[in-house]
Amino acid sequence: MDTVLLDFLPPFFQGLLVTTGIGLIIGLEREHQQQADARHFAGLRTYPLVAIFGFIAGMISDQYLQWFLPAATLGLFVLVTTAYYVQAVEGNLGLTSEIAVLLAYGLGALVAMGQPAEAVAIAVVTTVLLSLKEEFHWFVKQITHTELAAFIKFFVLAILLLLLLPDQHFGPEDILHYRELGWIILLVSSISFVGYLLLKFTGSQRGVLLTALLGGLFSSTMIAWIFGARSRATPALSRHLGAGILLSSSVMYIRVLLLTGLFYPPVAWQLLLPCALMLAFTVLAVWFLMRDFDETTPASQLPLGNPLDIKNAVFFGLLYIGVTLFMYYSRQWFGESGSYVSGMISGVADMDAITISTAKWSRHASDAYYGANMVIVAALSNTIFKALVSIFGGHPAMRRYMLTGFGLVLLTGGVWLAIRLF
Repeated sequence: MDTVLLDFLPPFFQGLLVTTGIGLIIGLEREHQQQADARHFAGLRTYPLVAIFGFIAGMISDQYLQWFLPAATLGLFVLVTTAYYVQAVEGNLGLTSEIAVLLAYGLGALVAMGQPAEAVAIAVVTTVLLSLKEEFHWFVKQITHTELAAFIKFFVLAILLLLLLPDQHFGPEDILHYRELGWIILLVSSISFVGYLLLKFTGSQRGVLLTALLGGLFSSTMIAWIFGARSRATPALSRHLGAGILLSSSVMYIRVLLLTGLFYPPVAWQLLLPCALMLAFTVLAVWFLMRDFDETTPASQLPLGNPLDIKNAVFFGLLYIGVTLFMYYSRQWFGESGSYVSGMISGVADMDAITISTAKWSRHASDAYYGANMVIVAALSNTIFKALVSIFGGHPAMRRYMLTGFGLVLLTGGVWLAIRLF
């Protein structure tokens, strides 16, 4: 085996150092967790020794005796089983340390087989899982049966989408892909689920801005709708709720750059200036509205809702297919002008779908200039819709803030688009 950082050493000593480090990482964590128990199964010295044993067994099996590694593994398993039996008789039924010993041994053998990076990665994950014992126990006590069911549904959904969907294209000119569609649905579910958990465990006392940031991760339009209605119920918070709407909208520009950069970077480079300017003006408006924010102001008590809205994620996937096909056929039938109209309509429905579709189509057509224009058209359309929702759905006290904040954004994007088109 060879590692870049240790290439001044012979391969054997490289592996020995990596193996020792892996054993020490796991051993330090176990020693810290078990320091109050004088009868613990294994400590700081045991884990490096077991890892080195696995490394030596792997080396001997690879170069001399193929049966040595299986025999050593069986012997260690018998030893660990015996040790666990002795501990269980004394009333200690925990199995974590015994499993950690077997993992340390296996990682040492993995290093001997020429997989040091993989072994280190597994060791890091193992150590993190071992060190989060109290946090995991606290988390389990906090979640409800509905949230537990949502966890199970999420992982079942991930398995079904990633394993059962074929690795094949479909649609006109193969512009769609089954497994990529599964990834998109999974991404929407993940963002929604993470946002739910963060909101639940952070608490509502942080109020409007935290909710706006979390909501902006997956739907700033939803935040505009909810905060507008809340401002009618609590007019005194209209200024702060307006800032929350603008803050959630600012996340959209970051999402646009990330998604276009992920699917077709040339489009992201073209969008960098307008998105940065619109983001800056939005954040400036938020700062202006919140500069005298009183943290003792009562926070808006928004309901947590469904922890895993699978129907919404599937609907997004169908929307993504519809937007992609709509853009394809509108360009085929009407040329670029028809595609801009479709971009305006699709932008109202959802920015992520039109952004991903445009980036992928631009890559397919090698036209980053046109793709950037399409995304800005959709962003302006989406901004207009959120402004209308906020102005007509919210309290009159909010209208001036929304007209100012969204007006600056629309002016910036409109000027940039006009310069490029005319």
